[in-house]
Amino acid sequence: MCVDTARENERVKMITETDIEEEDGVFKFIGLRYKCDRRVLLWVAIYHVLTYATWTHWYSLGWAARAGMLFACSMFSFFGATITHNAIHVPLFSTPYANSFFQIALSHTYGWPVSALVPGHNLSHHKFTNTARDAMRPDRMRYSWNFLNYLMFPVETARAIAASDKAYMMHQKEQDRPIWRQYLVEAASFYPLQAMLALYSWDRYLAIVLLPQLYAKYQIIAMNILQHDGCPAHEIDDYNHSRNFTGAAINYLTFNNGYHTIHHTNPGWHWKRLPSSHDALLKPKMHPGCDQDNILTYFFRAHIYPGKRLAYDGTPYVLPDEIPDEKWYDGTAETYSEGVADYKFKNE
Repeated sequence: MCVDTARENERVKMITETDIEEEDGVFKFIGLRYKCDRRVLLWVAIYHVLTYATWTHWYSLGWAARAGMLFACSMFSFFGATITHNAIHVPLFSTPYANSFFQIALSHTYGWPVSALVPGHNLSHHKFTNTARDAMRPDRMRYSWNFLNYLMFPVETARAIAASDKAYMMHQKEQDRPIWRQYLVEAASFYPLQAMLALYSWDRYLAIVLLPQLYAKYQIIAMNILQHDGCPAHEIDDYNHSRNFTGAAINYLTFNNGYHTIHHTNPGWHWKRLPSSHDALLKPKMHPGCDQDNILTYFFRAHIYPGKRLAYDGTPYVLPDEIPDEKWYDGTAETYSEGVADYKFKNE
């Protein structure tokens, strides 16, 4: 830790709080906390408008129009998945009822009850990054063809987190904790609507709802292997445990989900603060290879051609010995979100 902790914390506060404005307009009435999150609400609305329009006009659209609309639905469902990721760390609204309703809307945007993301992502991946307790660690993937590692990573990850996620939720139920009740509300809204749409028009449900939402879930998990493969554990290295994608387009569309190192260091910081905090606090100390300008060119280089696994510094990645999963859930009631993690580095 730094010797003058108070001075350092004050410097961090100045850096991270100067570029975010509190909501003071009409959206304050519904409890929206920050102006920049108006665009978050717009993105969610666009997904639902696109899906409704595609469903309504499906049989009158030509193949090209159908393909274009399905692409748009898939992309905005994926953007909804990145919004979901941000929302389980930092609530958008100042009231629990507004946040509860928004999580229901997000469940229908990216295709899964939002609260179910908390155990595997917040409490396993964030707390134990790239260790045996991280159910989402890329080192479990050991195919010689690196594209297959990317392709199968979401499948292997889902399998790894399923049992622990169920145990977590059952314990929340026994303790009658709020996250269990919120999960029930989300599930009671999500699953019946999915079933009704499938029964009403199975072909439209498959094409317009299920496939775009599967794409969203698949890609938000697959993004993890891009961000962490070839990086050391957080407990070993404070600065090089994550790979960042700093391109303007992806960060505009996904609300700064490309700035991953600073997000892991402070998962309770609002997405708007991440670029300036990354540049000021981490970039001078991390290896330059941890910053990639373009996620697509990195994906092509690492998984297509030449398709070799890369360490964070750009050198060929040598896999460590395979390790078995370790239990990560200890009965905690926290969600490793806003107000939990502060700026600190163990190796100072």
